[in-house]
Amino acid sequence: MRYIFTVNLRILIITSLLVTLAVTARAGNSSRNFGGVGIDGVPLADGRIEVRQLVAGGPAHLAGIKPGDIITSIDSKQTKGSDFKDMVDHRLRGRAGTKVLIIVQRPGQENPLRFNLVRKQLVIK
Repeated sequence: MRYIFTVNLRILIITSLLVTLAVTARAGNSSRNFGGVGIDGVPLADGRIEVRQLVAGGPAHLAGIKPGDIITSIDSKQTKGSDFKDMVDHRLRGRAGTKVLIIVQRPGQENPLRFNLVRKQLVIK
């Protein structure tokens, strides 16, 4: 059952990303349009988000976030115990040009890392 849930969740995430990319592609280059930070993540059992992939050249990639990092907070709201879809749709994504603070725990490092990012329209080649 858990495997089916994980597969369905990944399909939902991929579908959401494809819709986002289609909307972004039609939106043009205005800072008033939809944007993101370029993180493809999966929810952990406790609600935190594990970074799986990054959009090359996206804000998260350029700031130094890495696959395997665990997102523990987005704009001062803990991800632990939170709804994954809500975190992605209303915290990571937003208007291009707006700021978002992401705190991650990197495996092997004791202290969390803070990343102040600016959302932008992402183009995947």
